[in-house]
Amino acid sequence: MLDNETFFTDAYTPKEIVYDEKFLKKKQLKKRLMYVLKILNAIVLIGIGLLFVYPFVWMFAMSLRSYEDVITFPTSIIVNNPQWSNYIEAWTQARFSYYLGNSLTYTFLVLGLQYFTIIPISYAYAKMKFHGKNKLWTIQTLGMMLPAEATFIPIYFIYCKINLVDTWIGLILPSLFAMFGIMMFTSAIKQIPNEIIESAKMDKAKNRTILFKIVLPAIVPVLITHLLVTFISTWNEYYWILVMTNKETLRTLPIALRGLINVDAGEPEWQIVMAGNIIQVAPILILYILANQQVKNAMLGSRGGKIKTSNNQKNLFNQIKNKIINKKTERGITK
Repeated sequence: MLDNETFFTDAYTPKEIVYDEKFLKKKQLKKRLMYVLKILNAIVLIGIGLLFVYPFVWMFAMSLRSYEDVITFPTSIIVNNPQWSNYIEAWTQARFSYYLGNSLTYTFLVLGLQYFTIIPISYAYAKMKFHGKNKLWTIQTLGMMLPAEATFIPIYFIYCKINLVDTWIGLILPSLFAMFGIMMFTSAIKQIPNEIIESAKMDKAKNRTILFKIVLPAIVPVLITHLLVTFISTWNEYYWILVMTNKETLRTLPIALRGLINVDAGEPEWQIVMAGNIIQVAPILILYILANQQVKNAMLGSRGGKIKTSNNQKNLFNQIKNKIINKKTERGITK
C-alpha cells in the first residue's frame, strides 16, 4: 500500500508539471495570436470598406459645394454651406428629364425581353439533348473572351446595311442572347434532378409546362441576382449606345452626363458634374438596398449546394419520385 506522499509524487512528476505549464502557455499564446489576427482582419475589412465608400462620400460632398469651395478644398469631404441648387442645375443643363425616359425605356426593354430568350436557351443547354450542343456551347463561351468593344465596329457596319442604327431593336438585340446570363441560368438549372424532369415528361408535361412549373420557381434567387447585375450594366451602358446612335432621341443618362463637361467652355463646374453623377447612380443604390438580402441568399446558395424549394415544390418532387418508383416496380413485376 502506497502512502500519500508516494502517490502524489508518482502521479505528478516535475517533468509533467513543467509540460502542463508549457501547454497552458502555448494555449494562451495561441488565443492571443487569434485575437490579434481577428483585430487585424477587422482593420483590413474596415479599410477595404472605406476604400469603396469614400469615393461616394466625396462625390456627394463635392456635389453640395460652391464653385469657390471646389477650387479651394478639392479633396475635403466637409461641407459648410450645402448648395442643393446644384442638383437642379445639373438636371436642367443635362436635360435629365428627357434622357431619363430613354434610360428607363432601354433598361426595362432589355430586362423585359431578355428572359424570354436566355431562360429557354439555358433550359435547352441544361436538360435537353440536340446535335452540336457542346460545339455551340464552346463557340459561345469563346465569344465571351473577346472584348465587347472589339465587336462594335463590325456590328455597326452590319447594322448600317440592315438599317438597325438609331433603333431600339438594334440597341436591344445583342442583350437578348447574352452569354453571361445563359451560363448563369444553365448552371442553376443543372442542379434540378434529372429524374424530376424525366418523370414530368412521362406524365406528358410539355417543355413549356416544365419550364414554368418546375424550373422557374427553383431558380428565383439566381433570377433576382441576374436582374440586379443586368440592371446595373444596362443602366450604366455608355460606349454601346454612343456608337450605335447618331440621334439624341435614343441616348441615355451616361451620355447626357458628358454634356456637363464642356471642354470648350473652360474648366467644368465639377460640383454640377458630381450632382449629375449622384442623380445617375441613385437608382442603382436604391435597387441594391432593396434587393440586398435576396442577392446574399443567391450568392450563398442553399445548404449542401442544393436548390432551396418551397413546401409545394417539395411535395411535387416527392410525388414525382413516388411515381417513378411505382413505375419501376410495375415494370419489375411485369418482367
